[in-house]
Amino acid sequence: MNSIQREICENLWNEYEPQLRKICRVKLRSCPDEVDDVMSEVSLALCKQIEKFGKPEKPKQWLYATFNNIINLKYREIYKQKEKQENIENKDFELPFEQNGIEEKIEEIYNNEIRDKLSTFLSNDECIIIKYIYFDRLKMKEIADIIGSTESAVKQKHYRICNKLRKSAKEFEKNY
Repeated sequence: MNSIQREICENLWNEYEPQLRKICRVKLRSCPDEVDDVMSEVSLALCKQIEKFGKPEKPKQWLYATFNNIINLKYREIYKQKEKQENIENKDFELPFEQNGIEEKIEEIYNNEIRDKLSTFLSNDECIIIKYIYFDRLKMKEIADIIGSTESAVKQKHYRICNKLRKSAKEFEKNY
């Protein structure tokens, strides 16, 4: 990188870094240790961009798009780490002997009771969505494929269902 490219990079970084850092702190508030990593990755991406292609035509948009991509990658990485950690923790507590399906039976009874209670508040379609999300732990895209809808529609239905349940819970709380 020559001195002109370095100067362009530094000027752009000095201009946009404070705002990007604020956004990064908010988005990664549950993982504050990752903020500096993300910011350095964005800075490095900016330097590479300028070195290979010159100053972006719309530097603000380019920086924010790159920043969002890096944040999304970081989310995926954090999620995978947590998932691996949960799998390791769950394996630590597995019992070396068979339980004759007692735990599975208890969970099945519990799940059936919850489904019965939910069916009093929700329609059949709404119950199916809740079942897929919370009992089968499917992703919104998978649910959309199963029910023949779009991911956005499933998210909207889930949002409405949650509001409906909150409203019912508030009414229940008032009565008791």
